[in-house]
Amino acid sequence: MGPWSRAALVGLVLLAVALRLVPTVFVPSLNWGDEIFQTIEPAHRLVYGYGLVPWEFQLGMRSWLLPGFVAALIEASRLVGDGSDYYLPLIAAVFGLLAAAPVVCCFLWARRWYEPLPALVAAAIVAVAPELVYFGARTFTETAAAHLLVIGCLLLYPGDAAALSRRRLFAAGILVGLICLLRIHLAPALAVLALWAIAGAWRARLPALLAGGLAALAFGALLDWLTLGYPLASLSRNFLYNVIDGVSAGFGSEPWNYYLLGELGLWGGSGLLILAAAVLGGRRLPQLLLAAVVIVAVHSGFAHKEYRFIYPAVVLLTVLAGLGIAQLTEWSGDCLARQGVNRPLAGTICAVLLTAYVGIMMFRVWNGQTMAELRARVHDNLVAAAIVGHLPPFCGLGLYGGEGRDWVMYGGYSYLHRPVPIYWPKDPAELAAAAPAFDTLLYIAAPPPQLGFTTQQCFGGVCLARRSGGCAARPMRAMPFPEALAARTPSSNKFPAIPLDRDRQ
Repeated sequence: MGPWSRAALVGLVLLAVALRLVPTVFVPSLNWGDEIFQTIEPAHRLVYGYGLVPWEFQLGMRSWLLPGFVAALIEASRLVGDGSDYYLPLIAAVFGLLAAAPVVCCFLWARRWYEPLPALVAAAIVAVAPELVYFGARTFTETAAAHLLVIGCLLLYPGDAAALSRRRLFAAGILVGLICLLRIHLAPALAVLALWAIAGAWRARLPALLAGGLAALAFGALLDWLTLGYPLASLSRNFLYNVIDGVSAGFGSEPWNYYLLGELGLWGGSGLLILAAAVLGGRRLPQLLLAAVVIVAVHSGFAHKEYRFIYPAVVLLTVLAGLGIAQLTEWSGDCLARQGVNRPLAGTICAVLLTAYVGIMMFRVWNGQTMAELRARVHDNLVAAAIVGHLPPFCGLGLYGGEGRDWVMYGGYSYLHRPVPIYWPKDPAELAAAAPAFDTLLYIAAPPPQLGFTTQQCFGGVCLARRSGGCAARPMRAMPFPEALAARTPSSNKFPAIPLDRDRQ
């Protein structure tokens, strides 16, 4: 790799990280509450001693692998400063840096077959792809697993079979095991990739790959044993509650073609070019194309579907699309050269034109209605919550207007970062009963005037109101539990958001 191509790749990585911070830090939004309440909120509670505890953690069905990593980042941020202004950007930056891994991997793959310029075009496509920008720095298990998956694929498919050393296979096995711990639903695709990698030489390759995978699974089993009571408790309980008890189906079901229709709605006709480019790139790495198809097929078979579930497939297809665009760049450059145009100039012209065309197309998707709605999701709420976290001391916070689901819309204590009670009454009667317990209110539906709250400022559709006086002691509302698990609901005082014995702030 020459110095100019190395510098260009570093620039693309920095661009990728910066773009992925836009929807998480600079213009914050939530795709789904899980990115806070399954990772950052439990990590915040682990470090600072307080935070909301969702039902998944009350029943011990979530591994502490990812929340533990996030907790380490929060602890590290305290070396610089204390509070959400420090740990939220750091978390997003680290996840954004991991999200830049597909950019580098795509470039390295492309360099096997193409000149540096087409390889940079491929990497640029991955860097600016709208779905990868939107999801990349979010703290979902799906996003972390997807980016580790691409790194694992690069380890498994180095291009030269002789380069597939035992050390490389062992490292790939570790990543395969970690991905299973993060997102067990990816196991079928991982099996396809692993079997493809060892085909023809399984006696020599399987032991190292298997050893790495078992090492990662042993670590996950030990972690669950120490934190949840027995080895691999998170996986077994996930299966018990979501499959046997049918909890996931209770969150809603969608038809089998939900993901296909969703991608069509996002990309429209532009998606045909990306799909064609991905198929073209699949000629080089068919195993990645097959893995993406398996991921979509597996998740299409589950009744409960969410957009983020197929993010790993989207990443793989985007990497393949980048390789396909690189192939088109080289073909078109060769075509111009045959017409008498200087070959380096022809390659540069084609690279610029194709990158500009695809970039403009992706920019239009980014600003289209579907992506714009996703980028605006609870943005006003998060901004308001961050502002409240910087107010002078107050004794309680109310959230109102979301019919009892307000707790998920404001980022919990991860954004507030104040050890004060939070209340989310679902109707006017509950609001009136709970109002004496808080002197600060964030609302999307105005409270009755007789409660004494005065609106101070609004952030889009969310307003901040305060009242004078102190706060009466009131118990916080219990976190919601799925109806299918009503019999397993712990007592309301078993997981208080602010434990009485909290000694860290």
